[in-house]
Amino acid sequence: MANVRQGVLARALSPELSRRCFLRGALGAAVAAAAMPLAACGGGSTAGGDEGGAAVLRFGTSNPGANVDTQLTSNTIGISENVCDTLVTLDPVTQEVKPLLLTALPEVSEDGLTYSFELKSDVKFHDGTVLTANDVKYTFERLFKLKSQTDSYTYIVGAQDIIDDKATELAGLTVVDDTHFTITLTQVYSSFVRMLCQFYASIYPAAACEAAGDNWGIGTDFIGTGPFKIESNDDTTECVLVAFDDYHEGRPALDRVEITYIDDAGSRVMSYQNNDIDLCFVDTSLLEQYKDDPEISAALVYYTPAATQFVNLNLNGPEFQDIKVREALSLAINRQELCDTILSGAALPCTGFIPPSESGSDPNGTVLEYNVDRAKELLAEAGNPTISFTAKVRPVDENVMVAIQAKWQEIGVDCKVETMDPQQWRDDRAAGNLVCTLVTWSTLSFVGVEHMGSFFTSDKASLRSSFYNSPEFDAYVQAARSAMDEAEVTENTIKADNKLVREDFGTIPVDWPQNPYVLREGFNGLEVLVDFHFKHVTKA
Repeated sequence: MANVRQGVLARALSPELSRRCFLRGALGAAVAAAAMPLAACGGGSTAGGDEGGAAVLRFGTSNPGANVDTQLTSNTIGISENVCDTLVTLDPVTQEVKPLLLTALPEVSEDGLTYSFELKSDVKFHDGTVLTANDVKYTFERLFKLKSQTDSYTYIVGAQDIIDDKATELAGLTVVDDTHFTITLTQVYSSFVRMLCQFYASIYPAAACEAAGDNWGIGTDFIGTGPFKIESNDDTTECVLVAFDDYHEGRPALDRVEITYIDDAGSRVMSYQNNDIDLCFVDTSLLEQYKDDPEISAALVYYTPAATQFVNLNLNGPEFQDIKVREALSLAINRQELCDTILSGAALPCTGFIPPSESGSDPNGTVLEYNVDRAKELLAEAGNPTISFTAKVRPVDENVMVAIQAKWQEIGVDCKVETMDPQQWRDDRAAGNLVCTLVTWSTLSFVGVEHMGSFFTSDKASLRSSFYNSPEFDAYVQAARSAMDEAEVTENTIKADNKLVREDFGTIPVDWPQNPYVLREGFNGLEVLVDFHFKHVTKA
């Protein structure tokens, strides 16, 4: 059987979406969780990774090409999340926020602005030093000084002053003693505690981080309080994690996680078949090839992350100024067909921007309409403009973009598709140079308004080659962020989604990707929240 893991909050999917969760005839009921402990149905191979009686999990993945300092990059393929802890964490089954480095969730003042925290006592970093509130203060001050992954935390009093080089200390974080501290916000922020679950907010040891300097996150110069520590890391071929005996939640059952860098998607699956690795993602382009392979198809697990793939239109350009043109482009895309064919069933067609795995998604949403005749009518109403442009995409997105190109051609739109180097693509997107492209945008918090707002509010869209600028959309996002009532948060989030996608057609959501992976029989307890978490994995 195939395993399906749906990243869905504790609420029911619509019947139609529930049906689509069962890819390739998977049996059972849809699972209402981002990542439940699982027992993968294995193939004919025996469980690998037994080295002298040690419990070893061998993970094959592409080389992220970046250091593992989460304050600088999100491309860490799960290393950082297993080495470092955050103050709070998302429960992998319910997605409720739970304390991790804290004794309890923070207490909030009546005005919703001040949060009081208590750290667990005697939590150790991998070098044996004990976590204190000063490490927390250092971590956030460093985050703002680096000016990198700060979007979720700028509501902390004094954060913007550090970002603007007007201060070096964070005024809104007050250390009371070694285990007690407070954080004060500039305004009510409904998502604040959940934002602390993101690995951008992993807590670093001040002394070790300062001593490492620019080498922090390179090689073995990276430690935390997490369940695993880095034994070796050559940044090129492999990284080896070993169990941390003094982990504050108890030593993990796995002794080692051996991460091997295998860039080619096909080679990763072959390594799994050859019993050289126990775990790897399977590229959706390979699903058709392996659908009749009993070993691969039986071990496949479909995990739905909090991610949306969408066509990003540069609204500064003349091609997309007319809203009727943008609506026509959306209507021309057959999302269900694309998910079933090009994406080999490893995706769900969008009903809006926010996927069902996140808070604030519309439970009554229907798949965005496919209507070629109406698309042609809209172009006629727009004066039958000659629309010609180039969509520049990364190689990984070429197949989907070419499929969309063919649909647009049916309504008379001339779209050329060019692939480009991923780093150049990122640079051009940030510079506002991409006229049209495909983007897969993910969130670490499973909060819909943050997922959507981090790309499309007017202050962010100008940095993403979008330039969407709607005061009404911005107001809905702000209302959701500042509401203390959950129903009010949801209401304004849905309004923002509808404004962006169904009224302004400011972007064109296509699908909610699924990330298929294979895990060898005998391993249980793997958790997936954006990346793999290994601390509860056991090996039979």
